[in-house]
Amino acid sequence: MFRDLDRQLPVLGGGVSRRGLLTAAGLLTVSGCSLGRRSKGDKPTRAVSHSLGTSTVPVSPERVVSLDSNGGLQVSLELGVPLVASETLQGGQPLPPYVPAPAAGFTALGFNQLNLEQLAGLRPDMIIGNIQRLKDNYAKLAGIAPTVAYENAGSGVGWQQSVRTIGDLLGARTEIDRRLAAYTERVAATSAKHRELLAKHSVALLRFTSNELRIVRGPIFGSSILADVGALRPASTDRSSPSATYVTLSEENVGVLADSDVLLYFVGGGGLVDKASSTFDKYTKGGLWQQLPAVRAGRVIELDPVAWWDGYSVSAAQTCLDQLDKALGSIS
Repeated sequence: MFRDLDRQLPVLGGGVSRRGLLTAAGLLTVSGCSLGRRSKGDKPTRAVSHSLGTSTVPVSPERVVSLDSNGGLQVSLELGVPLVASETLQGGQPLPPYVPAPAAGFTALGFNQLNLEQLAGLRPDMIIGNIQRLKDNYAKLAGIAPTVAYENAGSGVGWQQSVRTIGDLLGARTEIDRRLAAYTERVAATSAKHRELLAKHSVALLRFTSNELRIVRGPIFGSSILADVGALRPASTDRSSPSATYVTLSEENVGVLADSDVLLYFVGGGGLVDKASSTFDKYTKGGLWQQLPAVRAGRVIELDPVAWWDGYSVSAAQTCLDQLDKALGSIS
């Protein structure tokens, strides 16, 4: 009835890019290089305009702090920038296994546990984070080190666009472009390999949370991976507004998934694996779930929530493609 993919989470890269810096709301505009404040030893700096202000940041930062446990953390690690501290994922796995481990001396700041005194003691030369995380304390953070905010996926900004912005901010535009290009090539290869199956079978992506079952859709990272490979989504996925990121299913209306030929699911995400396990048991032991065509056909496959929900990097996207390729290959 259920299949659990072997969890092999390689460190990979990929993706395509456009020239020019992003100027969408919340993204960055680099207005040039000049010598500025906090430029020790005449190290070059550049002015970066963003939604919270304009910051003069090092061209090649040496002590980066990320107040973003998703994009900021993951992109910094996969690019190998000198990340001295970062907020980390919630739950029992603070660092994703698909990105390189941080260098010795790295300080894990926990999840949403801002401590300004601790940050100052880390002596960063740049602080990065998403707008929602930085806006309430921006002035104080900017007093510690040049601080730049960016928009995470959502509000019309896709994860690739956001990742490219973070990479450019960290002085690694060429490398992040190379990785995004490799991801795009891999998407095309995966789509071509499974073209016939993708054309005939609709695929739903499900998340079991601490209290309910959700169909994942819209700009959410995992949903965008399915969209990239051209997966056919069932009508049940579009039961809410176009901007909605999920559709909630009660135990009584789980039958709407009858239009799904394949059910890909993960349990938890965001540190909720333990709490979500009981939700999974409650739904999947019910008679309505047992009667779903995908369940009866054995086309129900578990995915890794750390990649599909907490993922926010090219490395995470490549890991999702690994798992998706294996999942599609197992379907008859």
